[in-house]
Amino acid sequence: AFDRRIAIWRAGMIDDGTATVQGPLAKIGERWAMKADVSDGERLRAGENGQELTTRFTVRPDTLTRSITGGDVIVYQGMTYAVTGTRERGERVDVIEISTAARPDRAREAEA
Repeated sequence: AFDRRIAIWRAGMIDDGTATVQGPLAKIGERWAMKADVSDGERLRAGENGQELTTRFTVRPDTLTRSITGGDVIVYQGMTYAVTGTRERGERVDVIEISTAARPDRAREAEA
């Protein structure tokens, strides 16, 4: 069931007077999604003190969801998930799976 409301955020390019650089994140849309934590959710990363939460969000394909890339982030229930990859699934691209990673110990809220 597509019962989770996610926000998609993207950093635009801005001219800082010297060069074109990556600007701040801005919300570019919201979509209904399914959410699944991967491999029991939180895992200890080798050599790090923190934990990483690997999550897959599944959305319906449209112009926005087809444009999601590794530079984007998903915000869901106050936690920011960095997009690590996407893939189309289904014979006629029925859904798009968005793989993400979040650090619960360093959660950065993009929206209140």
